[in-house]
Amino acid sequence: MSDCLNFSLYKSQVIENMKPSIDIDSLRSEHESDEQWQVRRSFMLEHKDNFDEDELVTLAQLYTNIEFLGCRYPVETMKRIAKLAEKVSAKYKESRKNKLKRTFVEASDAAEQKAKRTFKQ
Repeated sequence: MSDCLNFSLYKSQVIENMKPSIDIDSLRSEHESDEQWQVRRSFMLEHKDNFDEDELVTLAQLYTNIEFLGCRYPVETMKRIAKLAEKVSAKYKESRKNKLKRTFVEASDAAEQKAKRTFKQ
């Protein structure tokens, strides 16, 4: 019985070692900004040994869609991506601390501020 277990373990290790390595740098999309690519690349590098290429690319794309485009997915998907992205997300957010931040104002407020500056005497 133990010979069967040993062979089974050996076989699974051989299969795991035969798994082709993923060339992550070949996966960059031409439309990605440098910032988006670095974040997606970091995500894939962190998880390349845990998923096959198709699933890894999909998960990384979901993460960048959430992070950069504000996309939302079913709750279970959001939880899964949040868990997988903890380290990458923390590093990315830390790198953004000293960057300029966008401020959104209502159009009426912007018009009022402009009018006040324009008509000062």
